[in-house]
Amino acid sequence: MVIAGLIPIDVFSHTALMIVYACTLILLTIGLNMVYSVLKFSNFAHAEFITFGMFTSWWLLQILTFAIPWDSTNFLINNLIVHALFAFVMVGSLGIASEVLVFGRLKKLAASPRSFTVASIGIGLIVRNFLAMIFGNFPKPRIGGTSVGEVPAIFEWIIEPFPTRQYFFRNHPIFSNQAIFITDYEVLIIVMSICTVIAVDYMFRKTKLGISMRATSDSVELAQVSGINTRKVVFYTWFLAAGITGFGAALLRANQPRFSTLDGFMMLLPIFAVVILGGVGSFRGGIISAFIIAGARQSTVILFTQFQSPGGLEYMIEDFFYNILGIKGLTISFAPGYADGVGFFVLILVLLFRPQGIAGTIDATRERV
Repeated sequence: MVIAGLIPIDVFSHTALMIVYACTLILLTIGLNMVYSVLKFSNFAHAEFITFGMFTSWWLLQILTFAIPWDSTNFLINNLIVHALFAFVMVGSLGIASEVLVFGRLKKLAASPRSFTVASIGIGLIVRNFLAMIFGNFPKPRIGGTSVGEVPAIFEWIIEPFPTRQYFFRNHPIFSNQAIFITDYEVLIIVMSICTVIAVDYMFRKTKLGISMRATSDSVELAQVSGINTRKVVFYTWFLAAGITGFGAALLRANQPRFSTLDGFMMLLPIFAVVILGGVGSFRGGIISAFIIAGARQSTVILFTQFQSPGGLEYMIEDFFYNILGIKGLTISFAPGYADGVGFFVLILVLLFRPQGIAGTIDATRERV
């Protein structure tokens, strides 16, 4: 008897999708946690750092295509790692520019944390509209390997190969209907998220730069007294935090059929949900919360899909309205797309019992008497 064949739901496939989504969130939240951990404010321009990473990695594809003969350098042109490293440098430079032009000046003026947050929103709006002015809102729509839609204002666009979807355990004599459907880019996202987490954790715990970051995070004054150049630490923090975000954004872009100037903004709420649930500034808490939110989301997708199947809850509700109440055409939709909201329900539920998040700490305060 094939036990897996008795399961009507493709559990393996949904598990793979959950892992990919969680790893994507991890890659995109490391930079946000790093900025808050060292600099102590929430950077809402993080959304546009993601968008900037998508656009700059795509831009390098255009440059390589026009600058280098296609036949002899096909691997270089379509090498996603090369595009992602370019996005790392470009978005990292954008982070440093933000510090030099805006945040560093606010710090000299002793501005409140609220001013930093508002300034980050302004930076994000500037970057988003700047990208739209140059490249257009939808620079490279792809459907089935063909180009459709809006043409960028300046640059032509090149069709990047679709990621190849791999099948594991398909029609297997043991696993039966259970299968893993995953693209080569999704495998790369999983591998790079693991490598990035290990590298960042090692840097913070073992390297001189990481120790300097932790010292600066605890107390800027004490770090300076200890001989740490806190100005350099801030620059390194911005470059690494923004660069890692750009690297993850490049991997995310390549795995999507299309991208736009609003993609980073659409990812901002899930990213902040992961950061808050895990404990703001906690890398390890962010990893746990990313899997919690991804698991809740994918479980809801499975549940809502079953509700929409013939004879499911959606049909039962419609039948109740029609046969019992005499109302025709009225029902409650359980579209799987609504599953994104479940992660925020989990966030609120956890925060009701643990306001500091899973791995966060409550700052010690001294009450006035």
